[in-house]
Amino acid sequence: MTYYADLTPYTFLPPDGPGAGAPRPWHGLPLLNVGWLSAARRYRRGTPPPGLAETLRRMTRTHRAGQTRGFHLCPWCSMRLLRAGPECPRGSAEIRAVGDGVAYAAPELIAHYVESHGYLPPDGFVHAVLRGREG
Repeated sequence: MTYYADLTPYTFLPPDGPGAGAPRPWHGLPLLNVGWLSAARRYRRGTPPPGLAETLRRMTRTHRAGQTRGFHLCPWCSMRLLRAGPECPRGSAEIRAVGDGVAYAAPELIAHYVESHGYLPPDGFVHAVLRGREG
């Protein structure tokens, strides 16, 4: 998967690319990267707030965007398993979360990264995700 540092401007897919469809709540807002991790780069670790991983998993089913034809494998699990079997987590879309004046784009593998690899996303993204759960 392509690596992008957290909170850098999103440039992976054009706004009218795969999965664009009708205008969404994030259209017109600055779109920032979150969770585009690489096994070759360090990332923020920590204990996620209660409900974050569960909400992210649900968002991968209900808030998908940027669906692509291929898929990305978890870089840590694919190395550990030494193959891309069915037990290796994979993703082929993104999720979006709307924060205060910004939107965030994350690969759908972000829930797995939080649960299995200790990734702690930036605070603004976490708040946007958890606030969306209540709204």
